[in-house]
Amino acid sequence: MNNSKTLFPILLGLAVIFGIFLGLFFNFPHQTVALNEKSEREQKLRQIIDYIDYEYVDQVNTDSLLDQTISELLHHLDPHSTYIPEDQVSANEESIRGSFVGIGIEFKIYKDSLAVVQVMEGGPSDKAGIMPGDRILSADSISLSGEKLNSELVVKTLKGQEGSTVKLHVFRPSEEAEKDINIRRAQVDLNSVSSAFLLNDSVGLIKLNKFTARSTQEVKLALRNLQNKGATSIIFDLRDNPGGLLSAAQDISDEFLPKGKMIVFTKSRDGSIEESYANHRGLFEKGKLVVLINRGSASASEIVAGALQDHKRASIVGRRSFGKGLVQEEITLKDGSKMRLTTQRYYTPLGRSIQRDYDSYDESYYFHGNTGSLQEDSTVLLPDSAEFSGHRHQGGILPDREVGYDTSGTTRLLYHLAMTVDLDESAFRYVDEHRKGFAQWEEDSFVKNWEVDSTVYNAFFGAPIAERINEADSAQVLALKNRLKAFIAYNRYGTKGYQRVYAIDDPYVLEALRALNEMKEWNTAD
Repeated sequence: MNNSKTLFPILLGLAVIFGIFLGLFFNFPHQTVALNEKSEREQKLRQIIDYIDYEYVDQVNTDSLLDQTISELLHHLDPHSTYIPEDQVSANEESIRGSFVGIGIEFKIYKDSLAVVQVMEGGPSDKAGIMPGDRILSADSISLSGEKLNSELVVKTLKGQEGSTVKLHVFRPSEEAEKDINIRRAQVDLNSVSSAFLLNDSVGLIKLNKFTARSTQEVKLALRNLQNKGATSIIFDLRDNPGGLLSAAQDISDEFLPKGKMIVFTKSRDGSIEESYANHRGLFEKGKLVVLINRGSASASEIVAGALQDHKRASIVGRRSFGKGLVQEEITLKDGSKMRLTTQRYYTPLGRSIQRDYDSYDESYYFHGNTGSLQEDSTVLLPDSAEFSGHRHQGGILPDREVGYDTSGTTRLLYHLAMTVDLDESAFRYVDEHRKGFAQWEEDSFVKNWEVDSTVYNAFFGAPIAERINEADSAQVLALKNRLKAFIAYNRYGTKGYQRVYAIDDPYVLEALRALNEMKEWNTAD
């Protein structure tokens, strides 16, 4: 079997991409459209399907063929109008709702076994006594080990009806014992705020991964907690956040903007305009604020960044965002499938459309983003220029402070070794073999005091490479140490632990801290 599969959180439900395909959409009943069932277009489509069904040389699943045809039809309209087959609707709704019914673990397939990486605090597995490092051998007598084990089988087996019980047969390496554990399935929250922590005595960082129905409350809770701990400045990290609900983007922006400030406006085909304004006293209307973006920040992320930038409420730090300025309306079809159809464009308060031109879309850009700001293009205007005069065809939000790529070679050693060793798998193995030792380290103490040494190098890369690492450039070794520590933190403490360690030498965070230091005080919007 291949090396360890990429970590697949059970909390994501069935594997349906939530990324940019999800985009930004309204969650409201669509307008009624009069459809003539006997129209010539419908008759033509039915005639073609019937001919394929009865006359085609081979047997064909016309239902699947129709789904593919609809998807292709919508894709020809624009890259963001999509079709969701009926069997994928539930997983999509879970992502937007921010919860699912399951047992509440994150797992990875490691050496043909189902290994528990993290147990969600307060979830069904936590209450039943499942622990990180446990191997789940079977569920209700269904084997969950061996060469044929895959993530789809795991998710299908462990998810189920709320209140139903699943019997797990578990091996616990730390005790060298097998045991049966019954778990009652329940609603499990999908946290869109993956972490919120203090960088120092006065600066807090909030990482938001997507915009779901729960995101506003999660952000508000994070803001309150950080303020209670002494945070007077906030870094709001929207990197690689592909978007989600428009309403969540509006509500979260409202927490940072004074009442009456425009957040976004949308325009439909008939020219009708809908405007959204901050309408209540937000939790962080004053105080220094930086927003982090990169090429993976899209849609709802760009609405928040654009609104805060237009009102000069925040400094935007990072690289050019994705450039998706379209709104999709979700429409439920008669068979239970759904369609997300682009019905509006959105604009920032100053009238900017950040939509990237379709003509400049290509497969590489759509799936991987562009390479940041196109510095050689003289038509790209920085935010304080004669702004937004129609020359922003590259799309996206341009940062106020750009974070460039590593040209000093500091990360050269790290990336060279990452090409030869699966760092996440090695980190899981290292933590798995040292769980008793790591049990003595609380997260805060680990982040501040635990250090990578030659024994870690040996465990990850072997003795010959470990010896060569010690002879490398000190700056490159430091970067390698911090990344290894971050991977170990993830496999021991979860996402928050990883991000706390990663932030120590994260160039985006370091640039954000410099931006905060240069802010004399909050700059009231004009």
